[in-house]
Amino acid sequence: MMSNEYRFFPVTVKVNVCAEYTKNTSGLRDIMSKMSNFKPCDLEKGTYYIKNAMPDFSEFPPQMPRGQYKAVGTFTYRSYPFYVLEFYGKIKDKPIDWKKIPKRIWD
Repeated sequence: MMSNEYRFFPVTVKVNVCAEYTKNTSGLRDIMSKMSNFKPCDLEKGTYYIKNAMPDFSEFPPQMPRGQYKAVGTFTYRSYPFYVLEFYGKIKDKPIDWKKIPKRIWD
């Protein structure tokens, strides 16, 4: 984010969410099973939630540039988009006393 505007990050990925969930890519299945009732391979009509989902950052690339990011996920069914999710986050350096920060800082 520069000048109050998100800039395109040169990474575009198409994935099958069900396949990545089954492979547990970046610990996705572990996160979802602990903090959600959402199972992308077995969707039925109902209400789903995701609560306090924090990824395992050890599974992420270590050289990500610091800054604010916006990731847009467009979900399609038979080539037709049926919903769009926007994720916002920051990548920051660890503070000097990072071991003193509680694991769930949003409580």
